[in-house]
Amino acid sequence: MEPAQQLYELQTLDLRIVADGAQLEAERAKIQEPAAVRQARAAVASTERQLEGTRKELRSTEQEVESVTAKKQAVHTKLYGGAVSAPRELAALETEEGGLARSLSQLEDRELELMGLAESQEKGLADAQSALEAAIAHWRTEGQEAHQHIEKLEAELAQLKQDREALAATIAPANVAMYERLRARTANRPVARVENNMCQACRVTLPSGDVHRARGADPPHTCDNCGRILFVR
Repeated sequence: MEPAQQLYELQTLDLRIVADGAQLEAERAKIQEPAAVRQARAAVASTERQLEGTRKELRSTEQEVESVTAKKQAVHTKLYGGAVSAPRELAALETEEGGLARSLSQLEDRELELMGLAESQEKGLADAQSALEAAIAHWRTEGQEAHQHIEKLEAELAQLKQDREALAATIAPANVAMYERLRARTANRPVARVENNMCQACRVTLPSGDVHRARGADPPHTCDNCGRILFVR
């Protein structure tokens, strides 16, 4: 096998290794907690905090309602119990009872408002929890598939690397060094095929003499335009 062909086959293996490596990383990412699950979990936590705040305020309001109701009842009893007969004191009690009645009405309105808000937030929490469960279920399904793909890709990569090592051992060290040097600056594509006297990497038409010299050359011949190793079939 001519040197350029050996290096072209080495490039084919390297490109497959790079592609499989990228796919392996993508599959490994699937078994990590995805953004969708983190966002759904954050939505549940946020709704729980809101609901807890509403419930706390509702409990406080209920206690105030009980307290004001008791005060209003005490004033009402005192006002109409016959123990107070002085007009000025009766008028003061009436004013106090009226003020307590207004406060009680406002508190009861707020209580109803908070009850409605808590009910809405409870529904929102249930929806958020369902969304989280669905996201986790989807993640687990993807994770199971990813684990299978990972095992397959790891085995394939191990074989490709083994094949690459075996092929590289058959190539002259100087040619491998040349390949590696070019590979670093050609996005893993240091070898270009020549078809119809054209370098398929840079699409420049090559002189017939260059194509003739590139066929079977050792060390391999390179393209004067892009610097890649030329492989003439």
